[in-house]
Amino acid sequence: MADIEQEYTFKIPDEMFINDFSGNKTHTFTYKGPDVLKITLPDDGNGFASCYTQQLDGPVYDYEKTYDLDLTDSANAKFFPIADLLWGREYDLEATFDEVTLPDGTVYQEHNNFTIHDIYWPPRCHIKEDGTFDKWELDSDGEPILAMFERDALSPKMRTYLAKADMFIEILDQFTLAEAEETLLTNYKTAVETYRGKVATPWKYKDTNPFDLEAPKIPMDLVVRHNAIKQAGLDSLQGSDPNATPIE
Repeated sequence: MADIEQEYTFKIPDEMFINDFSGNKTHTFTYKGPDVLKITLPDDGNGFASCYTQQLDGPVYDYEKTYDLDLTDSANAKFFPIADLLWGREYDLEATFDEVTLPDGTVYQEHNNFTIHDIYWPPRCHIKEDGTFDKWELDSDGEPILAMFERDALSPKMRTYLAKADMFIEILDQFTLAEAEETLLTNYKTAVETYRGKVATPWKYKDTNPFDLEAPKIPMDLVVRHNAIKQAGLDSLQGSDPNATPIE
């Protein structure tokens, strides 16, 4: 068994701790560990094993079931995220940060040398009745399905407001508005995104309690325009997919 260093690319959420992958973001990580990873398979009692490795959790005993993940085998090329999570990050790695200025002027320290261990939980695997390895959880493309660390800070009231605000904006965005109304809409969009950031990711804003924040008020001129559009039956003029045939 030899140590290797191997880069691999894996999906990451659009925003740390928020379960949203709509932006199709990826990041290149580096696995540093043995080319053949010995994984211990403690039976969770439900057909799964909460895997671990020697580096993280000590020696393997004779009575324990193990599985060797051979990373030199090209068939296992997509399993580097699993291997990396199980082997663990480098002990001497120090976090570094970039200063990012948020829309309200707040300066946030954004982690710039994060590893996959900052995003995902260690994986589990399926095991057979005798406790031996069966398979990893994979998606239709053969990529590992991993559970991410989540922070859901939104209350039901916040979530409802943001959903309704998005629908309101989506309808008005289908039309060319008068200059004054366009300015109002642009300002409202900015206010909504600032509010969304503060209530969805409150850890970025020092001394800000998201439950103390007031949701942006919609200018009445836009409400009047919105109602006129709905009364004319034009609120779904383009549908949810304007390129669909026929229009949805």
